[in-house]
Amino acid sequence: MKPLLFLCGALLVASGCTKEPERSEWNTAMDNMYSCHDAASLDSAHLATALIGTWEWRFVRSTSWSYYESEDDYSGFVLTVRPDGSFDLNQNDTATVSGTWSLANSWTTFTLNSQPYVPTLWGNLLYCEPYMMFYSSPADGPDNLYEKR
Repeated sequence: MKPLLFLCGALLVASGCTKEPERSEWNTAMDNMYSCHDAASLDSAHLATALIGTWEWRFVRSTSWSYYESEDDYSGFVLTVRPDGSFDLNQNDTATVSGTWSLANSWTTFTLNSQPYVPTLWGNLLYCEPYMMFYSSPADGPDNLYEKR
């Protein structure tokens, strides 16, 4: 009887010791975005200047209803932000969205107002060189990470 109890106990302990999946470099970058952005304390003029350039979409993560992440969903999206307030989002050479952008105050930092609306550019804007993240998980949306070229 004792060997059976020991075996059952060992199986129970072993089943509770599952290995955590390895976190990608993009998850680590996203986890550090808020504190890095906050420490930089950029005003709107400095943030707007930092956004000028070409950005590649890298990662999406959603934690709202169930956990989801992907390095592939918007792979090939390239965002070009210009100082004249215009932008182009090349969607993997299949379509390009062109429009205008401006910064607006939000509840924690700034948002990027884009006309027309672009889903991967929605949320609180967090900037930490060389990344910018659109942080919409507080509103049950996905967070999108872009990397500057």
